[in-house]
Amino acid sequence: MLFGRYGTFAGGINLPDEKKATLGSPIRACPKPSRLLVPLAGEGVPSAQCCVTPGQRVQAGERIAERGEGQGVNVYAPLAGRVGGLTMASVIGAAGFFRAPAIELTDVSDPPELPAAEATVDHRTASAQTLRELLEGSDVLTHRRWPRPLRWWVRQGRQHECTTLIVNAMENQPRVTADHRLLVERGPQVIAGASILARAVGVKTAMLAVDGRRTGDYRALVAPAREAGIQLMALSHKYPIGVDAILVKVLARREVPLGSNPMRLGCVIIDAATAMAAWQELSCQSRLGGRVVTLAGEGLAEAGNFFVPFGTPCLELARSPGGFTVHGGPMVGSRCPADAVVTAATDVLLALGARPSRPSTSCIRCGWCTDNCPARLNVSALNDHFELGALDAARSAGVIACVECGICTYVCPSRLPLSQRTKGLKHALSRSRRGGGEPT
Repeated sequence: MLFGRYGTFAGGINLPDEKKATLGSPIRACPKPSRLLVPLAGEGVPSAQCCVTPGQRVQAGERIAERGEGQGVNVYAPLAGRVGGLTMASVIGAAGFFRAPAIELTDVSDPPELPAAEATVDHRTASAQTLRELLEGSDVLTHRRWPRPLRWWVRQGRQHECTTLIVNAMENQPRVTADHRLLVERGPQVIAGASILARAVGVKTAMLAVDGRRTGDYRALVAPAREAGIQLMALSHKYPIGVDAILVKVLARREVPLGSNPMRLGCVIIDAATAMAAWQELSCQSRLGGRVVTLAGEGLAEAGNFFVPFGTPCLELARSPGGFTVHGGPMVGSRCPADAVVTAATDVLLALGARPSRPSTSCIRCGWCTDNCPARLNVSALNDHFELGALDAARSAGVIACVECGICTYVCPSRLPLSQRTKGLKHALSRSRRGGGEPT
């Protein structure tokens, strides 16, 4: 089986690759952090309850917080260290960073490299029910922008009777190469993890979507994918094909309705890092206390791909003297506050130098934002609705369909923060639907 090739979509742009500095950089251990701030909660994930005391010495992998009722997860020490007590840390969420309770660990040990790929249990012959039971007892989080317990993801896939699993390894933002290195160095394990998740959900079709320019680097995946029954798909690198709704449109030929999600169309989407974490926990019977993160940018002495423990302060990894650190890539990233930490959602940190401040000017009605919008929105009209505070008009204009890709800001000759404004309208509508009121 060779890589299948699919088409593209309307809108979008071809971005510069800018991956040369890290594309061939092997995964290695990150520098030792001065401390860890291990979050006890995430957006939509209930806070776990601390079960250690200040001054207590803990080992790597030891439970430090217990989940309560509902969709929480147990929290484990990523590294050996001494408990410093409860504190707060900034964690990435849907609308940027938010504050969450965290356990401080001091006097931490040296970070390990990505654990060796040595399976102790073979799950290829295990039943789907057995796999679901194992995942139900796991504490793996999905490694996406808004992490959720993996057991919840499996339940949702089964509840919606999903028939298609897509492993999204597109990484079509510039500079991001974390999943690429996982596929190059641990590709068979990613395939095995995807197979476990596909059988647990009960899908009929499983696909791995990769950048069509990198297929030469993924030749080692062909045989494992054939054995696991996973289709390999090479796609155009046009941005933002890696957005879930667009990926479903390209691969499954289905249009995600406004305000809906791919699961309602029978598609579950996961990433390579989550598939790797699922394989590590079920097949190796050990959990990953961190994830692979790309460090890039002109403010760094050394760029590369690093296995980083959860709770590592972002600014210790990618501090840029005189500049700033961005979490999440150049198109959709958020500027890191001082206490931002690495979580399952962290795939890239960019250390960027200071940029000259150029004020925005009035919209000149060039139409570039609308022409390139992959959701086919009238972005200039949405900008008018934002400036007028017309939330109902923005709803009628379909702002909820915004995929938050950042293209409109990127192409705007007037340097208007169109993406931030559209995203603000979208999240304001979401909050008003949940009864949170309409912010100014």
